[in-house]
Amino acid sequence: MKKCIYSLCLLLMPLVLGAQTLDYRQFLQAVARDNATLLAEKYNVEIAAANLQAARVFNDPELSVAYTDNEDNTLMMGRSYEAGLSYGFSLGGVRRARIGVAATEQELTEAALADFFRTLREEATVAWSEAWEARETERALCSSYETMQRIAAADSLRAALGDIRRSDAVQSALEALTLKGEWLQARADYRNALADLSLLAGGQPLGDIAEDPMPLMVPDVAPGELMDIAERNRADLKAAELSRTLSQKNLALVRASRAMELGLELGYAHNTEVRNEIAPAPAFNAITFGVTIPLKFSSLNRGERAAAQAAVSQSERYLDAARQTVRTEVLQAWNAWQAACEVAEHYSDKIVSEAKEILEGIEFTYSHGDASLVEMLTAVRTYNDVALSAAQAQAARLAAAARLQAALGLE
Repeated sequence: MKKCIYSLCLLLMPLVLGAQTLDYRQFLQAVARDNATLLAEKYNVEIAAANLQAARVFNDPELSVAYTDNEDNTLMMGRSYEAGLSYGFSLGGVRRARIGVAATEQELTEAALADFFRTLREEATVAWSEAWEARETERALCSSYETMQRIAAADSLRAALGDIRRSDAVQSALEALTLKGEWLQARADYRNALADLSLLAGGQPLGDIAEDPMPLMVPDVAPGELMDIAERNRADLKAAELSRTLSQKNLALVRASRAMELGLELGYAHNTEVRNEIAPAPAFNAITFGVTIPLKFSSLNRGERAAAQAAVSQSERYLDAARQTVRTEVLQAWNAWQAACEVAEHYSDKIVSEAKEILEGIEFTYSHGDASLVEMLTAVRTYNDVALSAAQAQAARLAAAARLQAALGLE
């Protein structure tokens, strides 16, 4: 009775706490919609777009105003009022180069976000497979514990009647206690796995995962097409290519900033009448126009340009390294997927069912005195090994499929 009440509390607790039961598709949708880190990463795209908008700005013109008093009160030399407007620009196209750098940075940010979501989706799928394995492990150990608990209770009565030795009853009770400890640990592991899923889903309370069959994403890809698909779809490879383009754009910006700069000036001045008797002069207006040419001795220092050229060469090496890394990851993921499929084929649901039937048969014969305690314990352990190995193999196949899809850049 107490056990029934305890189990009922465990079933109702997720409902009281507002926890939900999600299937695999709903879980991935929650990850894409509510994952806190992903939401924070999306702001990088907005920041890059704002930087691109800022790069389009033109240079500000300069307005100057001046007033001159030529001791008009004492010498009567008059006064002057001046206003000027100046504007500087570069002949090398700095603004155009600056826009090119900002636009490439925006594309690079978008590629980085896509690659982050690719790895996040892989992490979420692997976490789902671990939670599924933890649930199946908890169920298998719970079933074994219940079986052993029934055996221990029956052995206690049989030992009291003298049908079996007391040592056998004590041993079966100890085995039941051991299995209970393993089950309690497995239950805690499952709860922790659900907590990991909840964190990936943006903190959404998760009480259980759906009873749907284990989701299996089988990439319909021929081995000879793996590299081509990965090179077309991998966002990190695209980011490496954009990094090379960005370094080239930065080099163009450095060259543009070293080009000649001009400043145009336009001024207007009004001079009042000079009433000095020695040098009188009428009031007049003056218009000035000028050009300023900076002497860019700093262009003789080629350090900045040399650094930009080295960055271009470095980005090309990084791109080659990224391509080699992608090829290696695809090959390793494919090998792991093939091996996981071969292992999973050995642990089908039929094998687990057969192990369960054998355990139930041994339990029946043992309760009638036709089997030994050693045979009973062996059957329990065999069922545990088969059930846990089957759960591990199915989870490993899903994780391998997720890693292969991530290596190929598929969704």
